[in-house]
Amino acid sequence: MLLILIPSLGVLSPEQREALSKAVANRFRWATWSAVTLLLLSGLYNVRRFYWEEPAGRAWNFLTLKILLSFTLFGIVLGLTIPFRLFEPLRARRRKWLLVAFVLGVVVVLISAFLRRG
Repeated sequence: MLLILIPSLGVLSPEQREALSKAVANRFRWATWSAVTLLLLSGLYNVRRFYWEEPAGRAWNFLTLKILLSFTLFGIVLGLTIPFRLFEPLRARRRKWLLVAFVLGVVVVLISAFLRRG
């Protein structure tokens, strides 16, 4: 969306842009919620499997940072797709928040790779 859809919206009128943005958000809402749910479940499973018995230390510090960044990422993505007026300021700056979400996602993946290498 950030690299293809958002730049293409500039050729539309404001009414068309808003209508298309709402339609796309409605279509992606189920995919977003499903991905968030699966990521949370797999994350909890991995914590239990790999880190539960490990003493507090560097791995737990990185894991805690990863969890906090993930929840921030989930909040941004869900805020962009939930049609509540509360999230209008977030949706008004959709490009900025999609970029923030993308960067957070990359950081979370890099932390995951670091934790796997151990």
